[in-house]
Amino acid sequence: MTFIMKLAAAHILFCLGFASQLFAHGPGKDSDFAGKRVLYIGVDGCRADALSAAMDRGLAPQLKMLCESEHGLFTRKFYAGGEQGTPTHQPTISAPGWSSLLTGVWMDRHGVKDNRFIGGRYQSYSHFMRHVKEVQPKAFCASFADWPPIHDFIADGSRINGTEFLDVKFTRTPDAAHHFVDNPEKDIEVRDAALKTLRESNPDVMFVYFGQVDEFGHGAVDSRASFSPDSTLYLNAISHVDSHIGELLRAMRARQKFNDETWLVLITTDHGGRGNKHGGDSDEERKIWLAAHGASLPKEKLLNEETPQTALVPMIYQHLGIQPKAEWSPEPPPVEKPELPAK
Repeated sequence: MTFIMKLAAAHILFCLGFASQLFAHGPGKDSDFAGKRVLYIGVDGCRADALSAAMDRGLAPQLKMLCESEHGLFTRKFYAGGEQGTPTHQPTISAPGWSSLLTGVWMDRHGVKDNRFIGGRYQSYSHFMRHVKEVQPKAFCASFADWPPIHDFIADGSRINGTEFLDVKFTRTPDAAHHFVDNPEKDIEVRDAALKTLRESNPDVMFVYFGQVDEFGHGAVDSRASFSPDSTLYLNAISHVDSHIGELLRAMRARQKFNDETWLVLITTDHGGRGNKHGGDSDEERKIWLAAHGASLPKEKLLNEETPQTALVPMIYQHLGIQPKAEWSPEPPPVEKPELPAK
């Protein structure tokens, strides 16, 4: 073979290799999961009956349209807070809730009891996107949030030797010193960053978090608001986030080869609330909701059976065709028994 022929052959091999890398992150079926993709959206502190009221009153048309479309569903049979009377029982607050929603296990495993994140065991019970990357190292994983602990503790705490597994990690921090009045603006920034990724990249899995509904429930943005379907301010916050969700769904559907892609859309919350608080075991705090769309969903089961919020991560794995490994969810550590006083 002459030098020119060798050079040409090498060039062809290089191009084929480069093309395969491009196709791994291409639109349509040109992905690591043959076009199967996930859009996972979290709406913090969105009480189930308030969302139902918003949909009934025309304040959440995007979610209503998604749920009523073919392969769509809306259920209020989801629950937060673990199993009462067992080691899985956890407070209905954000750190344990998002830990469960992103790892697929309860507090007896992930170890997070409150918003200080003390005792988190994310090396053993990790963010699900780390496992997606373990199965497909070239997979494109992106996360967007304006509650920084989702990235600072759950995602970063799941990294092995500091190795990043998120291809995009977009964080915005609302100003606590000014009572989070800028939280709606931070939600817009999160939305816009997520839209950019949907339009310009080819994500396999996206997680998008919106925080303003919870802050309105607490009365942080406006002291007149509360976690209640009777609070106009709270319902308006839900409506604002619904509009953001609508833009994300439109961008997803406008993708170059959307008809060749198989999207699973999951939208839920971490907890509900009562008055301006949450953390307890009332129905208003524990009973949450799932809005979803996807042909692979176990629709009848979700509509008719009580389902824990920990069920979403396994649904994502099933949709992508990932077989969970036993080491991803080892047996929980033994419950520590209090020392008895000496006789």
